[in-house]
Amino acid sequence: MQLKRTLFAGGLASMLLLAACNGESTEEAGTEEEAPAEETTGEETSEDGLSYSGVNGDYSFTNFTPVEVPATDAEGNDTTIQAVAAEFEYTNTSERTSTPSEAFSLDLAIRQVSEDGEAPTENYTMDLEDEGEFAEGKAASAELVEPGESATAVVAYGPLDPELATHLQARENPIDETESMDHEIELELAPAEDSEE
Repeated sequence: MQLKRTLFAGGLASMLLLAACNGESTEEAGTEEEAPAEETTGEETSEDGLSYSGVNGDYSFTNFTPVEVPATDAEGNDTTIQAVAAEFEYTNTSERTSTPSEAFSLDLAIRQVSEDGEAPTENYTMDLEDEGEFAEGKAASAELVEPGESATAVVAYGPLDPELATHLQARENPIDETESMDHEIELELAPAEDSEE
């Protein structure tokens, strides 16, 4: 019983830490009323058949959609950044309760790749509009999923540079053997000068 309490407390602490680090602060993100928060900047990319089995769950991806989310530039002005919304079916195969967003961040990463290396992206899921196209998936990404249960969720990562390739990659886990994955996501992003307006 003590082990269950310890695991639950650790899981809760991890969830709170991830929730606190999820995206930028509200001051940096601006308010949703001030900036358009979910304009699609290109066509949806259907990734039928793309799936991954990680330590924390199984993921079956349905779409990768370019979106714009609110942000604040270096001078403190409200602006938007380009991001990608990844829609997926999540099945919790671990022995603990977790959210789809938490499991995704532990098993997978969306990175931009160039000849010079990889550039990480940040989680902007909570910056998606509450009533937009991804409202249900956004809400589901933060709901706890019991072991053996499934949920359809969405996560958003950015900022994206239209000049760089965007990849969905598996995180390396030194403790558990996991399958590798490095899948290039085909996105049609707006040119850099359009995204700064």
